[in-house]
Amino acid sequence: MNFQNTVQTARRVLVACGLMGSLAVGAPARPQATPSQSAPPVARVTQLLAECSYQYTKAAEAVWVVPFQGKSLGSFKVIVTTQQGMLVVFVIVASKADLNLTPDAMEKLLKFNHRVDRVKIGLDDDGDTFVRVDLSLRVLDAQEFKLNVEQVAAGADEVFAGIQTFLKSPKKAGR
Repeated sequence: MNFQNTVQTARRVLVACGLMGSLAVGAPARPQATPSQSAPPVARVTQLLAECSYQYTKAAEAVWVVPFQGKSLGSFKVIVTTQQGMLVVFVIVASKADLNLTPDAMEKLLKFNHRVDRVKIGLDDDGDTFVRVDLSLRVLDAQEFKLNVEQVAAGADEVFAGIQTFLKSPKKAGR
């Protein structure tokens, strides 16, 4: 049997298996949502925070504040918020008023955006420097939630350390 015959035989087997599989299963399989994943968003986030043993305060209906302590940033707040099935976890690293936004500072932020895993680093509509991650609440479990909250916190601390030379008042920055 040559190579072309082998490929044709493999295709026939795959097609036959596909046909048998589609006959055996009437509807496509869908992952079942666990009861906790189908909970309303506010309840789901509160549950995730509790499962991860975070101390937090509720700042508004869909906004939670988790305190962290960094090596460079000191005491800071990780904000968790949800809207329309999305979960956003972020830290404001420096306000617009605290950052000398020079071309060198922008280059530094761009390099951080490349180097720090999982998160976005940038400037928000107010000109504040942020570190954030956007997640789908529908598929989020406690392990992934904790990993992302920790990554945002670590990324914020790393970015703050790296932009010290561009801050007008280093002790004031970070919220």
